[in-house]
Amino acid sequence: MPGDKQKVLIVEDEPLVNEMITKSLRLEGYQVESARTGEEGLAKAKDTNPDLVLLDILLPKIDGWEVLTKMRDNSRTRGIPIIMLTALADEKSKVQGLRGGADDYITKPFSALELIARVETVLKRSGRGDARTARSRIPVRESGRTLLLDIDDINFVNVQREYTYLYTDSDRYLTNHTLGELEKMLDPAKFFRTHRGYIANLQKVKEIMKVGVSSYEITMSDPARSKIPMSRRQRSELKKILDI
Repeated sequence: MPGDKQKVLIVEDEPLVNEMITKSLRLEGYQVESARTGEEGLAKAKDTNPDLVLLDILLPKIDGWEVLTKMRDNSRTRGIPIIMLTALADEKSKVQGLRGGADDYITKPFSALELIARVETVLKRSGRGDARTARSRIPVRESGRTLLLDIDDINFVNVQREYTYLYTDSDRYLTNHTLGELEKMLDPAKFFRTHRGYIANLQKVKEIMKVGVSSYEITMSDPARSKIPMSRRQRSELKKILDI
């Protein structure tokens, strides 16, 4: 749930990059601390004990390499996972960071989706991640804006070509998340993968019908009475969940 997730410390001196990372992480429910210099980053790492540090290399005064070394040499910060952020894309820099104790490496420019995926992967690998990232709201796009959609308003999720849409009673919304990512975010007690391209809100299921030899169809309770395909295997799983 947002607000219950891990704390991430961002050590990045570029204001726009720092702001982009902060917004992306907060949309995913992470707690965020921020520092603009290496000295400030070291102090906050010791004081706030973050679950992960996003560390830029090209920092003023002491750079990211020195911050990495000092964190790994200090007993209070030695075990904190660190992802290096840099515009240096050469293999030598990556090897230097990984050999110095970094857990991962992201080359600028990077997307919010890549950032979140790497953060989640490193947290899980370090034992600090959630087994499942249940959310109460999902970020969606509408007319150039980012909105937070309450999951209880979602009737079903559908993938059309490379786009993923969330459907409510009155509209549909585009999200940057894949169906697999949404399956991890949504509460499994409320949402069920009915088909390779669909996830349904179980509280909005009205009827299950057989429409072929081995295929089924779910009718939702939304005003449009939307129809969702379901495989035979998934029907068996759904019957167990609904106890029918």
